[in-house]
Amino acid sequence: MLNLSNIKMVFRNARKNSALTFAKLFGISISFAVILFAAGYVYYETSFDKFVPDKDKIFRVYMKGNLNGDEADYAVTSAAMAETVVHDIPEVTEATRLRPDRNADIHYHDEIIKGGPLLFADPNFFSFFHLPVKKASSNLFGSKNDIAISESLAIKLFGNADAALDKVVKLMDEDCVITGVFKDFPKNFHLQYQVVQSIEKSQPEKQDLGSQSYYTYIKTNTANPDVDKLSFQLTKTVYTHSMPEIDGAKAKTWDDMKANDSLYLFYLVEPLTAIHFSNHKFDPAVTASKTYVYGAIILALLVLLISSINFTNLTIANLSTRLKEIGIRKTTGAFSGQIATQFLYESLIFWTIGFFLAIVLYEVGGKPLAHYLNLSVEISPILLIKIFLLTFLALLLFNMLTNILPIYYVSKRKVLNLLKDEKNSHHRFTVKNSFVFLQFALSALIILSSIIVQKQISYMVNKNRGYDGNNVLMFNIYGMNDANRKSFINDLKAYAAIKDVTTSDVNFGKDDPGMTSAYFETQNEDNFVHTSAMQVDDEFLKTFGLKMNQGRFFDTNHPTDDKAVILNQTAANEYRKKGSLIGKELLMNNSRFRIIGIIKDFNYRSLYHKIQPLIMLRSENNGNIFVKYRTNEISDVIAILQKQWKKYHINRPLQYEFHNAVLASQYGRDQQAKKLLLILSILSIAIAAVGLYAISLFTIISKTKEIGIRKVNGANISEVMTLLNKDFIKWVAIAFVVATPVAWYVMNLWLENFAYRTGLSWWVFALAGILSFAIALFTVSWQSYKAATRNPIDALRYE
Repeated sequence: MLNLSNIKMVFRNARKNSALTFAKLFGISISFAVILFAAGYVYYETSFDKFVPDKDKIFRVYMKGNLNGDEADYAVTSAAMAETVVHDIPEVTEATRLRPDRNADIHYHDEIIKGGPLLFADPNFFSFFHLPVKKASSNLFGSKNDIAISESLAIKLFGNADAALDKVVKLMDEDCVITGVFKDFPKNFHLQYQVVQSIEKSQPEKQDLGSQSYYTYIKTNTANPDVDKLSFQLTKTVYTHSMPEIDGAKAKTWDDMKANDSLYLFYLVEPLTAIHFSNHKFDPAVTASKTYVYGAIILALLVLLISSINFTNLTIANLSTRLKEIGIRKTTGAFSGQIATQFLYESLIFWTIGFFLAIVLYEVGGKPLAHYLNLSVEISPILLIKIFLLTFLALLLFNMLTNILPIYYVSKRKVLNLLKDEKNSHHRFTVKNSFVFLQFALSALIILSSIIVQKQISYMVNKNRGYDGNNVLMFNIYGMNDANRKSFINDLKAYAAIKDVTTSDVNFGKDDPGMTSAYFETQNEDNFVHTSAMQVDDEFLKTFGLKMNQGRFFDTNHPTDDKAVILNQTAANEYRKKGSLIGKELLMNNSRFRIIGIIKDFNYRSLYHKIQPLIMLRSENNGNIFVKYRTNEISDVIAILQKQWKKYHINRPLQYEFHNAVLASQYGRDQQAKKLLLILSILSIAIAAVGLYAISLFTIISKTKEIGIRKVNGANISEVMTLLNKDFIKWVAIAFVVATPVAWYVMNLWLENFAYRTGLSWWVFALAGILSFAIALFTVSWQSYKAATRNPIDALRYE
């Protein structure tokens, strides 16, 4: 048993070997803190939607297929689908529909409260997901202008939830009645909204089964049904009602519902708990990538492995200086098992202290780190305690496994060898340097990954997207009538600080254009093109510096341009016949348009995606405004906009964004990875360097007399330093050589997520290698220089 004398011995040895003690505690406390943070993050990310009682019965419908060679993967469906599938599929007992909309700023008297994005929803939305409604009228969404607001929003507006009920407020310049107050959605719910309005306001009855602008959720009569079977039934149902050219009712296989191998669209279902990790286009859900969850686990384990190797290496170094102590204890009757137990207890005490230091580090630095990484880690205190306990038990077991072998080896050695301080030099060399090799191989892997991730993010942010987005400020003025909007824009153009003003129906750079189907000349399969579509005004080309390949852009001097379209080059390439497209017709939305121009391709979506077909239509009544301002004139432009806001009596705050900042925000997850890898690189190098420092210190102590003899025989400082440094540097070099192909392979896999990616340049690996060598050389040389410059008499005085 561990008595008081054993504990005193532990702390006496810790004080005696202070450098080793610091190195041990530094490594394990940092790694444990990283593990605690990673465990909290992983738990939170994997907990989404698991609180819903019927989670195993709820599914979301999405579309997946191939549209003439372009992969389709959309979270949107039709408004009519919900009622249709409940009626036609016996396994589906209930459905609900959602449709997100633009920001919902609520006006009440003279106060304006930001409500975030608005959500249109069916009356059964709250009961469907078992979301608590604190207060509600008898008919929650009896009218299309009825809204429900969150409890926190009600408190901001009225002081409490009770006072909010039946109040009339302004929402998008319309009177709306608050008929419900719901408890704020849990942070781990995939939808995050504070204002919900009746779906009738979005006029779903005007949408046919083939439209794609709503989100459909279904509930089945049994938990965990056959997903493939359910998806097949859904697709058959949609094709039966909306695709006369395909007989969905008679379809027996998936191939029966394909026009051909490159033209098909299936309606599939995904479990509620899988939505958070889905990756569909047009998805309003709070989503995350499993890559980063797995990455957090792997990186935390890598840091743990580095610190554990460091701890084991330091334990071996410590044991090598205490061989006489072990020998004396064995001569006084101590058994090998008692000695091994003593050292295991020492290890246990170190790990326990390190764990409690890690808890302190987590509590102090966890929230600032989450804020820096822009991560949400919402965990209750009870769950946090559970995570702490489970992590501690796992780490305790890991400690026993990693330390029992070196301790057992030393405790079993013969007494005479221990007293003579005899060591197997070959074995010592292999163990010590193999651990140095492992530490720096893992550290080099993290450093290389960090440099490559940062290079890719920089590449995406700075890549030429085919247009000029510099000095562009974005905002919207929806809710203003057409005449006032036109007057507002004309006023802006009159100011010298503003170069150009343009508009679009899409928040260009932030939101993707909607999808639609079109046909060249005649409506048949060979002429089909599935494309994005956006409405712009005549100034769009000039404002963003776009280039024409053929034809011309929209022009106010051509009134007939209202029935004209412009294609990007990728859309034009879908035309399978010979000759120019200029002047030919395009059929879209039951209307005919004349093609007047082919615009040079530009990246209108994030760089995760290759450029897809795009059709541009002319419209002067768009609510998204883009102001191109002159360099260094931004303060004047904001003052101008505030002046305009007052002039036109716009009853909501001026909210604007910079186009380049919006583009950079598209890579938020990758920015997180960039920051995280940078932090882990620093930590892993710090742990490895501290461990290497302690190991080199013990190595130099063991060679003190050898150094003295060499200096007496004429060895100079550089020769002594070379003697002490060469083994460490050699193994660091080998570690880097081994880590390089692994990093190259892993980073190649990660870069495959991007349609446009940077190359794995040789200088990246050279930089990481130089950095690893420099750190190792500096760490070891600090001690070796001190040893090389010591007076040899000090080392030999007792001989």
